[in-house]
Amino acid sequence: MGKEKINMLETIFEAREEDLAFIDEKDKKFMSQDKANRIKKSDCLNKELEKIPYNLNWLKDSIERLIKDYVETIDFESYYFAGLKDGMKLKEELK
Repeated sequence: MGKEKINMLETIFEAREEDLAFIDEKDKKFMSQDKANRIKKSDCLNKELEKIPYNLNWLKDSIERLIKDYVETIDFESYYFAGLKDGMKLKEELK
């Protein structure tokens, strides 16, 4: 790739990075509401898990571990797809 093309890509990446780093009021509101929803759902889950009898703690631990693994998978996929979508937009900008 020529030096001119590399410089153009660097400029586009820097501009995209600034766009992605900016959080407006709409984003802040969504993030705040999402955090409240996650806390509420987490509290409900914990209350249900507390209902499991003491002699079945292994079951409770197993459920918690499986849920944690599932959430990590979802988070990883979301991160991957967000990057993929951004890469596709960047490709369109380069055309």
